[in-house]
Amino acid sequence: MSERTTGGEQPDFGPSGYLPERASKRARKIVLRAPLGSQWIVASLLAGLVVVVAGVMFLLRSGDPPAEPWTAVGRVEDLPPSAALDHLDAVLVTAGGRVRVFAGADGVAYCPASNRLEDGRQVWNLTGRGLGGAPSLDEHPTLVHDGTVYVDPTRTSPGPSPTDDAAEPAC
Repeated sequence: MSERTTGGEQPDFGPSGYLPERASKRARKIVLRAPLGSQWIVASLLAGLVVVVAGVMFLLRSGDPPAEPWTAVGRVEDLPPSAALDHLDAVLVTAGGRVRVFAGADGVAYCPASNRLEDGRQVWNLTGRGLGGAPSLDEHPTLVHDGTVYVDPTRTSPGPSPTDDAAEPAC
């Protein structure tokens, strides 16, 4: 059927519906004139109920502290600028306004004179970037929940690329 149907003629194919004259020339939209059944109302109510239940469950669980393998380290206000975490083989640094835990950083401590991390021979900035040829420090993920610091000792992320900027220990 190559000729166009006009007027009140019904085509022999395709869905029934009304195609406005302007749209028929551009073939952009079809406006169907069939009412939606009650199953659409029930489906939309069920979808809304699922969203509400999921939201309530999220809000109830969002106040819980993190689960294993996260380990509580201590309250933020009670922690010093740096402290060795021997049970995790790491060092905790709270100086600089951010809590960080660096893996395998034996002997590393915060030096207030330089505002850097030092071990007596090597120097790092507060992000763990190695300065003056020191290798950068790998970092454990940390989380502060209700004022308590939590650490995930099972994962580490590599530190930033070290720089050759000259840096001498100040402490």
